[in-house]
Amino acid sequence: MTRIPHNPARQRGMALIVAMVLLLVMTMVAVIAMRSTTLDLKMTSNTTQARRAFQSSDGTRDSVTPVLASHVFYHGWPEALGGEVAASADFDVPDELTIMDTELRYDMGENGEFEDLATRTRDIEFRDDVEDNDTFESEDVYGDIWVTRIGVQPAPGMNLVSNSADQGAGGGAANKYIYFDIRAAGRALGNAKALTGSDYRALSR
Repeated sequence: MTRIPHNPARQRGMALIVAMVLLLVMTMVAVIAMRSTTLDLKMTSNTTQARRAFQSSDGTRDSVTPVLASHVFYHGWPEALGGEVAASADFDVPDELTIMDTELRYDMGENGEFEDLATRTRDIEFRDDVEDNDTFESEDVYGDIWVTRIGVQPAPGMNLVSNSADQGAGGGAANKYIYFDIRAAGRALGNAKALTGSDYRALSR
């Protein structure tokens, strides 16, 4: 039997090759882990901003209902905002809210029809701690609100009569409910947007 002589010099490069293969595998694992972490971070950030936009939309919509109730009760807007309701009336509008046109009465439906909602400009702005309304760099809450009168119903015990000046059945009743559709668009960083809506009923006396 012929014996092949052992030559250590032929095996000296194997350790380097094995080390390089292991290093390559470890590098690939590290890169994949980093990409996964970056993707998770982006997803978390996007989810957070989407929730902020939703909360802005939902919160601004809820903030409008007390103001809308006062608007219906006093049949107009305060003098301080350019309306006709006397300053002595208990009608306060928070500083965060801006009524875009105080010459329009929402309780009369003068600010627009429901069918035109997609093309109408906003009726009310909500801005809280906003330095730049275009870039949203430092805002806490940002929302645009659309208010649309959608119907009138007499209060219990009132007759169902019609009054063209008040646009709808029940308009001649001393006490009546006016129904509104309220839509709010909230925005947050990263172009996150959310739109929420609800119906609201206000008592007109």
